[in-house]
Amino acid sequence: MDKRNRKTEQGKETFEADIGNDGCYSQVEDVVMKTVMQCFKDELLPYLGIKEKAVAIAPTEAVHLELKKLLQDFNLVMQDGTWSHFEFRSKNEGLEGLKRFRVYEAVTSYQYKVNITTYVLFSGKIRNPMTEFTEGLNTYRIKPIILTKFNVDELMKKLQEKIDVGEKLTKEDLVPLTLCPLMGGNLSQKDRIKKALEFSRKAEEDIPKREVEKIESVVYAMAEKFLENVETNEIREMMKMTRLGQMLRAEGREEGRAEERYQNLISKILRKIQKNCTVPEIADMLEEDEEIVQKIYDIAISQGKECDVEQIYQEFMQNRMVEK
Repeated sequence: MDKRNRKTEQGKETFEADIGNDGCYSQVEDVVMKTVMQCFKDELLPYLGIKEKAVAIAPTEAVHLELKKLLQDFNLVMQDGTWSHFEFRSKNEGLEGLKRFRVYEAVTSYQYKVNITTYVLFSGKIRNPMTEFTEGLNTYRIKPIILTKFNVDELMKKLQEKIDVGEKLTKEDLVPLTLCPLMGGNLSQKDRIKKALEFSRKAEEDIPKREVEKIESVVYAMAEKFLENVETNEIREMMKMTRLGQMLRAEGREEGRAEERYQNLISKILRKIQKNCTVPEIADMLEEDEEIVQKIYDIAISQGKECDVEQIYQEFMQNRMVEK
């Protein structure tokens, strides 16, 4: 099936993100959106129309009275002490989704004693999602952010005009590019990705190296999701010219050795978990850093009985990339 969803309007082709049919983000989008929010919250919130300033990242796990874990997508502590709760959805789940978000708010507000506002970032074909319902005396509502209402053509035009008059691109200019495949507009997905990488290259001398690499990582992850194989190969060639591409080539051999080491370590930790060993005990027996053991242990526990070494390794490395 084509990863891109085309429709024709007045003789023009428009492209909409096809995220999947299960109503939830796939693992790629989930990781990408959480990475964007964690790394670029200061630049992204104003772009999305959220005026309040975030000062910290808040926990996303609440414990229900039935000991059921309620995992939210992302929480931020705002400057006034309130929390902003973010959910990323590719399908409007209607009343069922709103009731689940209400539970998240109620349990988290009670547990952490904070006021919470829920924002839901909708992508795909969503135009008019259900945003509130009344039950008994109470009305619950969320604040929707419809990503397809952001026009990628206008964004690209604005950045090009800034370059044309000799102005430097800033981090605030580039962060919206991480969402460009999810926006509305006439540009094809391939052209969106190509232009995003071109703009990142032009900003390499003006933005800290690590920030450019983070932006390029997100853009490339989106390319892997939305483009066909031939188009992805073309993007890979472009990536070789970016800071991230140069870094990946330099670290390639080291990564191979690291992968083998960590997968062996994960296998050993899983065996110790099956024997009900604690994290300090595992770290001591394996003579490993307790912090690394704790991170692998937490991932294994969260994934449950279905986890395997490769899944744990992938999540562990994704977390390390975000932390750098």
